[in-house]
Amino acid sequence: MNKRAIHRFGATAVAMLLLRPVHAAEPAYTGAAAIRTAAEQAVRAAAGAAGNVLNVNVDTVDSRLRLSYCASTLHAFVAGDGQLRDRTTVGVRCDAGNRWSIYLGVALSSEMPVLVARHAMAAGSQPTADDFSVVIRRLPGLSSHYLSDPAQLAGQRLRRPVVMDEALNADAVAVAPIVHRGQEITLLAHGGGMDVRVTVIALSDGRPDERIRVQNPGSQRIVEATVRSSQLVEVSL
Repeated sequence: MNKRAIHRFGATAVAMLLLRPVHAAEPAYTGAAAIRTAAEQAVRAAAGAAGNVLNVNVDTVDSRLRLSYCASTLHAFVAGDGQLRDRTTVGVRCDAGNRWSIYLGVALSSEMPVLVARHAMAAGSQPTADDFSVVIRRLPGLSSHYLSDPAQLAGQRLRRPVVMDEALNADAVAVAPIVHRGQEITLLAHGGGMDVRVTVIALSDGRPDERIRVQNPGSQRIVEATVRSSQLVEVSL
Protein backbone atom coordinates (compact mmCIF):
# COMPACT_ATOMS: atom_id res chain seq x y z
CA MET A 1 0.00 0.00 0.00
CA ASN A 2 1.47 3.34 -1.02
CA LYS A 3 1.71 6.35 1.24
CA ARG A 4 -1.20 8.07 -0.51
CA ALA A 5 -3.48 5.04 0.19
CA ILE A 6 -2.33 4.86 3.81
CA HIS A 7 -3.04 8.57 4.17
CA ARG A 8 -6.54 8.09 2.73
CA PHE A 9 -7.19 5.11 5.07
CA GLY A 10 -6.06 7.11 8.09
CA ALA A 11 -8.32 10.02 7.21
CA THR A 12 -11.27 7.67 6.77
CA ALA A 13 -10.63 6.00 10.14
CA VAL A 14 -10.51 9.38 11.87
CA ALA A 15 -13.76 10.43 10.18
CA MET A 16 -15.47 7.20 11.29
CA LEU A 17 -14.37 7.77 14.86
CA LEU A 18 -15.72 11.31 14.79
CA LEU A 19 -19.08 10.19 13.37
CA ARG A 20 -19.49 7.21 15.74
CA PRO A 21 -22.17 7.99 18.38
CA VAL A 22 -20.79 8.42 21.87
CA HIS A 23 -22.91 6.86 24.63
CA ALA A 24 -22.46 8.60 27.96
CA ALA A 25 -21.93 6.23 30.84
CA GLU A 26 -24.82 5.97 33.25
CA PRO A 27 -24.19 7.94 36.44
CA ALA A 28 -23.37 5.88 39.48
CA TYR A 29 -25.88 7.69 41.69
CA THR A 30 -29.24 9.44 41.43
CA GLY A 31 -28.72 13.19 41.67
CA ALA A 32 -30.21 15.22 44.49
CA ALA A 33 -31.81 17.61 41.99
CA ALA A 34 -33.80 14.77 40.38
CA ILE A 35 -35.05 13.61 43.78
CA ARG A 36 -36.13 17.09 44.86
CA THR A 37 -37.81 17.73 41.50
CA ALA A 38 -39.82 14.49 41.81
CA ALA A 39 -40.94 15.50 45.31
CA GLU A 40 -42.02 18.96 44.17
CA GLN A 41 -43.95 17.57 41.19
CA ALA A 42 -45.81 15.14 43.47
CA VAL A 43 -46.87 17.99 45.76
CA ARG A 44 -48.05 20.18 42.89
CA ALA A 45 -50.01 17.29 41.40
CA ALA A 46 -51.69 16.63 44.76
CA ALA A 47 -52.50 20.33 45.18
CA GLY A 48 -54.18 20.50 41.77
CA ALA A 49 -55.08 23.76 40.04
CA ALA A 50 -55.65 25.98 43.06
CA GLY A 51 -55.69 29.19 41.00
CA ASN A 52 -53.14 30.86 43.26
CA VAL A 53 -49.35 30.92 43.48
CA LEU A 54 -48.19 27.81 45.33
CA ASN A 55 -44.66 27.90 46.75
CA VAL A 56 -43.06 24.48 47.31
CA ASN A 57 -39.80 24.36 49.25
CA VAL A 58 -38.30 20.85 49.36
CA ASP A 59 -35.68 20.11 52.00
CA THR A 60 -32.08 19.65 50.82
CA VAL A 61 -30.99 16.06 50.25
CA ASP A 62 -28.14 15.02 52.55
CA SER A 63 -24.98 15.26 50.43
CA ARG A 64 -23.56 12.16 52.17
CA LEU A 65 -26.27 9.93 50.71
CA ARG A 66 -25.29 7.74 47.79
CA LEU A 67 -28.49 6.41 46.21
CA SER A 68 -27.83 4.15 43.24
CA TYR A 69 -28.80 5.34 39.77
CA CYS A 70 -32.48 4.61 39.06
CA ALA A 71 -33.14 3.25 35.58
CA SER A 72 -36.88 3.94 35.87
CA THR A 73 -38.86 7.11 36.53
CA LEU A 74 -38.75 8.08 40.19
CA HIS A 75 -42.05 7.54 42.01
CA ALA A 76 -42.91 10.31 44.47
CA PHE A 77 -45.91 10.38 46.82
CA VAL A 78 -47.33 12.34 49.75
CA ALA A 79 -46.67 10.24 52.85
CA GLY A 80 -49.01 9.56 55.76
CA ASP A 81 -52.69 10.17 55.05
CA GLY A 82 -51.91 11.85 51.74
CA GLN A 83 -53.13 15.26 52.90
CA LEU A 84 -51.08 18.38 52.14
CA ARG A 85 -50.29 20.55 55.13
CA ASP A 86 -48.07 23.55 55.84
CA ARG A 87 -45.30 21.04 56.50
CA THR A 88 -45.64 17.80 54.55
CA THR A 89 -43.53 14.67 54.20
CA VAL A 90 -43.00 13.33 50.67
CA GLY A 91 -41.51 9.96 49.78
CA VAL A 92 -39.42 9.38 46.65
CA ARG A 93 -38.89 5.78 45.56
CA CYS A 94 -36.91 3.90 42.92
CA ASP A 95 -38.65 0.73 41.75
CA ALA A 96 -35.92 -0.58 39.43
CA GLY A 97 -32.58 -2.28 40.05
CA ASN A 98 -31.27 -1.58 43.52
CA ARG A 99 -34.52 -0.30 44.97
CA TRP A 100 -34.45 2.49 47.50
CA SER A 101 -36.68 5.14 49.05
CA ILE A 102 -36.10 8.45 50.77
CA TYR A 103 -38.40 10.83 52.66
CA LEU A 104 -38.11 14.61 52.48
CA GLY A 105 -39.85 17.44 54.31
CA VAL A 106 -41.68 19.98 52.16
CA ALA A 107 -42.86 23.44 53.26
CA LEU A 108 -45.90 24.84 51.47
CA SER A 109 -47.17 28.40 51.23
CA SER A 110 -49.62 30.20 48.95
CA GLU A 111 -49.96 33.74 47.68
CA MET A 112 -53.64 34.53 47.47
CA PRO A 113 -56.45 36.94 48.30
CA VAL A 114 -57.80 36.20 51.79
CA LEU A 115 -60.26 37.68 54.27
CA VAL A 116 -58.34 39.71 56.87
CA ALA A 117 -60.05 40.85 60.08
CA ARG A 118 -60.55 44.59 60.45
CA HIS A 119 -60.92 44.24 64.23
CA ALA A 120 -60.84 41.61 66.97
CA MET A 121 -63.86 39.29 67.27
CA ALA A 122 -64.94 36.93 70.02
CA ALA A 123 -65.61 33.21 69.70
CA GLY A 124 -69.24 32.50 68.90
CA SER A 125 -69.83 35.76 67.04
CA GLN A 126 -71.29 35.68 63.55
CA PRO A 127 -68.88 37.41 61.11
CA THR A 128 -70.08 39.58 58.22
CA ALA A 129 -68.45 41.09 55.15
CA ASP A 130 -68.06 44.38 57.03
CA ASP A 131 -65.72 42.67 59.51
CA PHE A 132 -63.13 41.77 56.85
CA SER A 133 -61.05 43.16 54.00
CA VAL A 134 -59.80 41.12 51.03
CA VAL A 135 -55.98 41.29 51.00
CA ILE A 136 -53.35 39.39 49.00
CA ARG A 137 -50.96 37.61 51.36
CA ARG A 138 -48.42 34.82 51.40
CA LEU A 139 -49.57 32.30 54.01
CA PRO A 140 -48.61 28.77 55.07
CA GLY A 141 -50.39 25.88 53.39
CA LEU A 142 -52.88 25.77 50.54
CA SER A 143 -55.35 28.43 49.49
CA SER A 144 -58.19 26.09 50.48
CA HIS A 145 -57.14 26.52 54.11
CA TYR A 146 -58.39 30.13 54.10
CA LEU A 147 -61.57 32.02 53.21
CA SER A 148 -61.29 34.49 50.35
CA ASP A 149 -64.87 35.49 49.52
CA PRO A 150 -67.15 37.43 51.92
CA ALA A 151 -70.04 35.28 50.64
CA GLN A 152 -68.42 32.33 52.45
CA LEU A 153 -69.30 33.96 55.78
CA ALA A 154 -73.03 33.44 55.33
CA GLY A 155 -74.46 31.22 58.05
CA GLN A 156 -71.11 30.89 59.84
CA ARG A 157 -69.93 31.69 63.33
CA LEU A 158 -66.45 31.88 64.85
CA ARG A 159 -65.23 28.76 66.63
CA ARG A 160 -62.44 30.72 68.31
CA PRO A 161 -61.41 34.36 68.83
CA VAL A 162 -59.96 36.22 65.83
CA VAL A 163 -57.49 39.08 66.30
CA MET A 164 -57.19 42.21 64.23
CA ASP A 165 -55.30 41.77 60.92
CA GLU A 166 -55.59 37.96 61.08
CA ALA A 167 -56.22 35.99 57.89
CA LEU A 168 -59.36 33.92 58.38
CA ASN A 169 -58.58 30.22 58.40
CA ALA A 170 -61.35 27.88 57.30
CA ASP A 171 -60.98 25.99 60.59
CA ALA A 172 -61.85 29.15 62.52
CA VAL A 173 -65.49 29.09 61.40
CA ALA A 174 -68.34 26.60 61.61
CA VAL A 175 -71.93 26.57 60.43
CA ALA A 176 -74.00 28.53 62.94
CA PRO A 177 -76.85 26.74 64.75
CA ILE A 178 -80.30 27.46 63.32
CA VAL A 179 -82.08 25.94 66.32
CA HIS A 180 -81.26 27.06 69.85
CA ARG A 181 -81.58 25.44 73.25
CA GLY A 182 -84.92 26.21 74.92
CA GLN A 183 -86.57 27.12 71.62
CA GLU A 184 -90.06 25.90 70.81
CA ILE A 185 -89.99 24.01 67.53
CA THR A 186 -92.20 21.68 65.51
CA LEU A 187 -91.41 17.96 65.57
CA LEU A 188 -92.53 16.03 62.50
CA ALA A 189 -92.79 12.34 63.44
CA HIS A 190 -93.24 9.58 60.86
CA GLY A 191 -94.64 6.20 61.92
CA GLY A 192 -97.25 3.63 60.97
CA GLY A 193 -97.97 5.36 57.68
CA MET A 194 -98.90 8.56 59.50
CA ASP A 195 -97.27 11.95 60.00
CA VAL A 196 -97.72 13.66 63.35
CA ARG A 197 -96.72 17.22 64.20
CA VAL A 198 -96.21 18.33 67.76
CA THR A 199 -94.57 21.30 69.47
CA VAL A 200 -91.40 20.36 71.38
CA ILE A 201 -88.56 22.11 73.18
CA ALA A 202 -85.00 21.92 71.86
CA LEU A 203 -82.60 20.71 74.57
CA SER A 204 -79.49 21.90 72.68
CA ASP A 205 -78.41 24.06 69.78
CA GLY A 206 -78.63 22.41 66.38
CA ARG A 207 -77.12 22.95 62.92
CA PRO A 208 -78.72 21.87 59.64
CA ASP A 209 -79.02 18.05 59.40
CA GLU A 210 -77.62 17.65 62.93
CA ARG A 211 -79.35 15.35 65.43
CA ILE A 212 -80.45 16.98 68.68
CA ARG A 213 -82.55 15.96 71.67
CA VAL A 214 -86.01 17.50 71.95
CA GLN A 215 -88.66 17.13 74.66
CA ASN A 216 -92.43 17.03 74.50
CA PRO A 217 -93.48 19.44 77.28
CA GLY A 218 -96.78 17.57 77.78
CA SER A 219 -95.57 13.98 78.03
CA GLN A 220 -91.97 14.89 79.03
CA ARG A 221 -90.82 12.31 76.48
CA ILE A 222 -87.37 12.98 75.00
CA VAL A 223 -86.38 11.87 71.50
CA GLU A 224 -83.54 12.55 69.08
CA ALA A 225 -84.55 14.37 65.90
CA THR A 226 -82.81 15.77 62.84
CA VAL A 227 -82.77 19.52 62.29
CA ARG A 228 -84.44 20.37 58.98
CA SER A 229 -84.93 24.12 59.36
CA SER A 230 -85.00 26.83 62.02
CA GLN A 231 -88.59 25.79 62.82
CA LEU A 232 -88.67 22.04 62.14
CA VAL A 233 -87.04 18.83 63.35
CA GLU A 234 -87.86 15.36 62.05
CA VAL A 235 -87.87 11.80 63.43
CA SER A 236 -89.00 8.36 62.27
CA LEU A 237 -90.73 6.30 64.96
